[in-house]
Amino acid sequence: MLTFKQGGDVGQNQRVCLLALMLLAMMASVSQAASLDDYWLYEQYYEDHPEELPWLEALTRAVQSPPRSIHSGEQHRPVRIAQVYPGLQASSYWSDSENALTGRLDDLGIRYWLETRYTAPNIHLDEQIRQIRELLEWQPDFLIYTLDSPRHRHIIERLIQNTDTRLILQNITTPLKSWKNRQPFMYVGFDHIEGGRILARHFAERFPEGARYGVLFRSKGLVSQMRGSGFIEALPPGHRMLSSYYSDSSRDGGREAAGRMLSQHPELDYIYACSTDVALGTLDALEASGQSLSVNGWGGGPEEIEQLREGRLDTVLMRLGDEAGIAIAEAISRTLQGKPVPTVFSGQFVVLDSRMSDAEIHQHEAYARRYSGAGRDY
Repeated sequence: MLTFKQGGDVGQNQRVCLLALMLLAMMASVSQAASLDDYWLYEQYYEDHPEELPWLEALTRAVQSPPRSIHSGEQHRPVRIAQVYPGLQASSYWSDSENALTGRLDDLGIRYWLETRYTAPNIHLDEQIRQIRELLEWQPDFLIYTLDSPRHRHIIERLIQNTDTRLILQNITTPLKSWKNRQPFMYVGFDHIEGGRILARHFAERFPEGARYGVLFRSKGLVSQMRGSGFIEALPPGHRMLSSYYSDSSRDGGREAAGRMLSQHPELDYIYACSTDVALGTLDALEASGQSLSVNGWGGGPEEIEQLREGRLDTVLMRLGDEAGIAIAEAISRTLQGKPVPTVFSGQFVVLDSRMSDAEIHQHEAYARRYSGAGRDY
């Protein structure tokens, strides 16, 4: 059963963690990004931890099934949930996930108190540290954060060492090997490497051998590494990469990087964009230059679906996005019931393209956003 902390002063361990986070705020980001070899890939983790497979199967069934309310006696007070989300971006992934989380918690009959803080991805880390420090003083039962940079890693290491709060890392499905058996409570999201592989198979089918392409990453970090390597390594050798650029994960950064790429390589057949904001920035650059080539979306939120319907994006990799928030809610439910929770959960993908009918797109979108899309006119 979930053991709740009582009210009162923050404990000694919490104070140590707060001090460490304050010191981190003054650190320069000098660490090198970890290699992909430092992480278990999703399938590798469960090969090494087969004892968790039944827990994963049970959670997956719960996510894909109608909600089952908990018994009133299984919860003695509202669950305190804190979120620090890099949600200030064009992609609606983070806000949609929050809507899915709260919608599923409501359907499960779980009483909760949610506090959320937003920043921009990767560029407001000092602000994220301040927000975490503030939320830890509230003594949440669960803290939802992310892992995409060396500084994220430093923050998380101190959190898992020095707090009783259950830490959920969202938008990552690859546990860090060096943390061994002292892992966060849960990793949840969509396998970035598998998403890249799916798009690579799609581009391989649509373009012949000898096709020329460029890669536009988001900011440097684990997500870019995984989405990029998953795609590049899965392409047939006949496809030739002519150029690649990192951006700052913003639409403006994507437009600037795409503009440089297009001016240097106007002969490109397609550009692989590693995020929604980068894809939308690439479309801006194409419009400004008057050029035309194939670009993908990565995520499948409303912004990308609109561009797909208008014919500006040829392909969209859609996450069944609400599954992340639903999985977190179901994990909280299982914890309240004293049931085990798997360390990693990864949601499903589907590929949408310009050859699909509007009805097909609508069907996929409605299921993917069955909580976050409620009340929308698709």
